[in-house]
Amino acid sequence: MTPEPGDESAVSAVVGEMLLIAIVLILVAVFSTSLADYLPTERTPTVTIMMSSNDMAGTITLWHKGGDWIRADSLRVVISDQNSGTSYRLNDPVHPFVMVPGGQTFDLGGNITVMRGEALHGNESVTLATDRAVIFSGIVGRDTP
Repeated sequence: MTPEPGDESAVSAVVGEMLLIAIVLILVAVFSTSLADYLPTERTPTVTIMMSSNDMAGTITLWHKGGDWIRADSLRVVISDQNSGTSYRLNDPVHPFVMVPGGQTFDLGGNITVMRGEALHGNESVTLATDRAVIFSGIVGRDTP
């Protein structure tokens, strides 16, 4: 059967449905882009660190005393000797550090021990950092416990 020349009611229903779908798609796009502004950004971890050292053995220990946990693979320890101007970056395959307890995170009660391999002079700068921020910075002194 062919439709009558004046019967266009089926066409208007299809056009109306297509307009509703287009409006819904536009509204979804507008809401999704505006909601992205309200999502929280990734924040820098906050950690309380206590440092101790053994001058003769050349070891430095960083103790996690409170705050956020940090993924172990994102941590870096940098020791800079202020007298000679040399710098050591640790936690790569060539220069690892020891983390107790071992695992994937540096958390409350844990510690990181760095074995430099030579005696400390007492003026080394120690920095604990992640890929995005410096977590701790301190100087090894002769009176460091």
